[in-house]
Amino acid sequence: MFDALEVVTTVIVGVMVGVEFSVAFVINPILNALPEDSGQLGRAHGGRMLGAVMPVWYIGSLALVAVWAFAGRHHQGTGLVVTAGALLVLSVIMSILLLVPINNRGKTWTPENRPADWKEQMNRWDRYHYGRVAVIIAAFALLAAALT
Repeated sequence: MFDALEVVTTVIVGVMVGVEFSVAFVINPILNALPEDSGQLGRAHGGRMLGAVMPVWYIGSLALVAVWAFAGRHHQGTGLVVTAGALLVLSVIMSILLLVPINNRGKTWTPENRPADWKEQMNRWDRYHYGRVAVIIAAFALLAAALT
């Protein structure tokens, strides 16, 4: 049962990392290259869709890592799992303090009501998101290392 917990947790965190990596390095660059208002409309829709799903995924991943750390407290690699959990906590804090406020504004924008600095705000969101992606990649790598 413990082995299943390790694998399921690692896969769930890994898929989350893949989604966030894709947003940073595939989806947003595609949206940014679209003509006229298409990119801004796509980002607003993505903000609504992923804004509803990702909090559950982040908190669920953190909960699974906490269960793994507790259940495996006498196993080798627990320090790696605890450190991964700390990084996931950092990613949640980053999300709440830095990314969510921008996302909450951006998901309501249309070409008619967006602020003049909307591109600057999206660029700021992208920079914060790159940092968050780095943090969750590190967490994922630690979980993978803890499996061995």
